Amino acid sequence: MSHRLGIDIGGTFTDFVLLSDNGDLQVAKVSSNPEDLDSVIDEGLGELAAQSGIDIPALLRQFDLIVHGTTIATNALIQGKLARTGMLCTAGFRDILELREGLKERRYDYIQPPPTPLVPRHLRLPIDERINKDGLVLQPLDEAQVRAAAAVFRDNGVEAVAVCLLWSIVNPAHEERIRDLLAEEMPGAPVYLSSIVSPQLREYPRFSTTALCAALGSRLHDYIGRLESNLEGAGFHKAIRYIQCNGGTTSAAGLRERPVLALDSGPAAGPAAGRFFGRLFDIDNVITLDMGGTSLDVSLVHQGHIDTAKNVDVHRYRVAVPMVNVRTLGAGGGSIAWIDDSGLLQVGPQSAEAWPGPACYGRGGEAATVTDANVALGYFSDRQLLGGAMAIDGDLARDSIRGTIAKPLGVDGLEAAYAIYTLVNENMANAVRQISTEQGHDLRDFAFICGGGCSGAHAARIAESLGVTRIIVPRVASLLCSFGAVIADVRHDYSRNHAARFSDCNAGDINRQFGEMMASARADLAAEGFDPEHIRLQRTMDVRYLGELGVLTLTLAEAEIFANGMGPIETLFDQEHERAFTFADPDCERELMGLGVIAYGQRGALLSRIAMPGVGDQTPEQAISHSRQASFAPDQSLMVAVYDGAKVAFGGEIEGPAVIEEDTTTILVPPGWRARLDDSHAWFMWRLDQD
Repeated sequence: MSHRLGIDIGGTFTDFVLLSDNGDLQVAKVSSNPEDLDSVIDEGLGELAAQSGIDIPALLRQFDLIVHGTTIATNALIQGKLARTGMLCTAGFRDILELREGLKERRYDYIQPPPTPLVPRHLRLPIDERINKDGLVLQPLDEAQVRAAAAVFRDNGVEAVAVCLLWSIVNPAHEERIRDLLAEEMPGAPVYLSSIVSPQLREYPRFSTTALCAALGSRLHDYIGRLESNLEGAGFHKAIRYIQCNGGTTSAAGLRERPVLALDSGPAAGPAAGRFFGRLFDIDNVITLDMGGTSLDVSLVHQGHIDTAKNVDVHRYRVAVPMVNVRTLGAGGGSIAWIDDSGLLQVGPQSAEAWPGPACYGRGGEAATVTDANVALGYFSDRQLLGGAMAIDGDLARDSIRGTIAKPLGVDGLEAAYAIYTLVNENMANAVRQISTEQGHDLRDFAFICGGGCSGAHAARIAESLGVTRIIVPRVASLLCSFGAVIADVRHDYSRNHAARFSDCNAGDINRQFGEMMASARADLAAEGFDPEHIRLQRTMDVRYLGELGVLTLTLAEAEIFANGMGPIETLFDQEHERAFTFADPDCERELMGLGVIAYGQRGALLSRIAMPGVGDQTPEQAISHSRQASFAPDQSLMVAVYDGAKVAFGGEIEGPAVIEEDTTTILVPPGWRARLDDSHAWFMWRLDQD
């Protein structure tokens, strides 16, 4: 029997999920330490080995695959820990990175400063050359300028180079020659070509993505090398794959070629887990709420498809590769409540982090946090969390809220705690609206999937404000992204530049290009060991109305483009445009901007169950551990039963108001809700008025 290991390194905790082919599951959770990641991984492997009664080398021999999600690229970008980068571009276009598409995102916000370009102007060097849109060379490459530019780069300590030329997506010959020249002049320096990184129309997204690859590459290369060396030293010599920003997995070689794929690597695995648990309940529309100690990550799955987008901004820099559409909000258990200069209550984005953490941890933290509010309201235990592994001091939580929030606002401590809880819920509800109703989705068709240690205490109240009536809380909720990593499909994206009005499109030529990309996809996945029956291909088209700035990516259901015209694609585009923007213009000419194929080597779809150790055998009544006061309004406190979730047998139902305590999460069942433990090792909650 083969096993796969998922490792997700977060800001507060690092999660490990060990999954066998038959769905048997083991988990471990250890504190993160960004300064010593090797020790963190060793500690997690040690915990898993101890659970099995073997040593780490014996444990590693059981694995066929390790899948890793990491925040290294995202953190490097946010913290500005980037390689010193140079850029070579066609003469006359050195300022594309600075001009962007209107200087800054909020064009009418005169206060917002423009972002700092990834490459300073004195390191963006123009090169005389020119290729036209048909791929014809109008001006040969000036190789002497390239060599002179390399000398400038060496003198300025440039570590990596981005090469971004006009129309290289049609004819990459000049970019490829520059790469060869730089290899001679700057041996060992990584060089990234825009024709490889992002072969699409529009200079700014392509230039920005290539510059990001150069800026992130060296740090990512070092990290991958250290990780793989550590695992090889421990005895693991098989495949290691990494979560990409598109939600699939890739090899180390794939990340080295396009380092931007590592952005949002950790959160991108969440939707795969959400889709898996949704399918167990025959639900194809789900929204994942992954609320950890520092932040909330929200993502959407519609009709079984993970919501992705291209040309999105990450920390104010444009990324032109498909990315899982994740909204990240500074709303976690450690998010700090504070009073702004106007005397208004705010929650986050500042966090107490793991150390000192919330006041209730007793580590010296004085700021009131969301976790402290949950303790004060009776939703979290005021004695312990994590199955008793973490001691909690409820008095410290209440004192912190009274001193930092209640007193300045002139209210009592309970009212202040409820205000913190309500405000963070509304902030999270707004994040859900951004990826759902604002994109044309009806939330009544969706269920929530809870991830992270905190979302179970908030999901029902957020659902009530949005009209959501179903919630799924997996027992692996606090390790959702690690579980998503271990079941994620391998994914490769292929694209072709193809700009033409629909009236000028040739269906035969389009079908030919799709066929070539699909053949490459099948060959690449076959080389990675996937049988034909485990390969799934998806064709896409980038389309817009003529003259429109925005582009919609259409997923095609038909086997091929109809030879008699683009009529079915026109209809599909109009439908999607109306859903996304509330209107369509059937009389307007449509314009094809590009073709794509998404190739999946399926893993998650092959898993139909999970089984965790320690299944309970008690009725809900037998599993009541104690009762405590819980507040569901500032002036409403009720005595609620607290259930030991680990003791409840499958099928057990609990009606709210109640609290269910699992080892790594706590679930609040408010009045008007009912929860049932399913044999999928997940709690299913629904509103009683939906019975």
